[in-house]
Amino acid sequence: MNTELTVLKRDKAVSQGDTIRMLLDESKRSSRAVPIRRAFVQDARPGPRLVTQPGPLRHLLRSPERLELFLLVHCVAARGPLPRGRVDGDWGVTRRSETWGRAAGISFATDGTASAAVSRHLAKLKKLKLISTAPDGRMTRITKLLEDGSGDPYTLPSGNWEGSRKDIYFKVPFAYWEQDYYKSLTMPAKAMLFIFMSQRSRSFVLYKDKQFASWYGVSPATVGRGITELKAKGLLYEFLTEQYLDGSSIFGQSTGVRWALAAPFDLNVNKTDREAAAAAWTPAGAASTALRIASGVPVLSGTMARE
Repeated sequence: MNTELTVLKRDKAVSQGDTIRMLLDESKRSSRAVPIRRAFVQDARPGPRLVTQPGPLRHLLRSPERLELFLLVHCVAARGPLPRGRVDGDWGVTRRSETWGRAAGISFATDGTASAAVSRHLAKLKKLKLISTAPDGRMTRITKLLEDGSGDPYTLPSGNWEGSRKDIYFKVPFAYWEQDYYKSLTMPAKAMLFIFMSQRSRSFVLYKDKQFASWYGVSPATVGRGITELKAKGLLYEFLTEQYLDGSSIFGQSTGVRWALAAPFDLNVNKTDREAAAAAWTPAGAASTALRIASGVPVLSGTMARE
């Protein structure tokens, strides 16, 4: 996205990039990232046992404009002014239909027809129980709901791993819009990007089978195309190669590759991985790593055994 405002002309609407930049600036998010609950990508059924199910993301993969509208609403909608005696806000936002239309790429019309086009997409999001709407003068107030599609009122996620699974979230960086990934990535690539970000791991194994795809409600073809595109664009790279015991192998061991997201999408790392990475750079961590590597080298491991 061009950070400079394009030339303004009388009676001519600003560009999609300028409109998005305006909304991002209005969000006043100092972290320059939008928190989205993991349940939007993959939810968990209530109960003592952890049973996952696909989140609402799968329903938005056929409409890039609808996905962008959802993300931008989440970015801009903040807790509204609180009436006396109330401690909760409505997490809503009121903007012209033309603003949402341009920002999400739904409609660039300025003759009043953008309202109908935007309303159709809002109706779909309402049906998925991701938002609610209400008249606000001559405009519409959009209120975001919980990202799991339950229709429950929105609350700010705490990110506490020891609390409810619903509190786990990942962040979509502003760079997703500022560097035009919202336009350059196809929907399969966006699907896999959100799936990988929601895992909140420093690195991960790539799966392309039907079972993995079913966890998120997408097809194996979508998974394969998305991974291929992320690699081609330099957003997914080989992080490390590791050996592991494998009873099905002739040698009793196999080699696997772990992958990681590149900047600017590498900001979602859980506390355990962050602490492990920090510990690895301490003197004790370096010594432990060296010992582990040496034990895997026949010459060195034999030397240590004699000592």
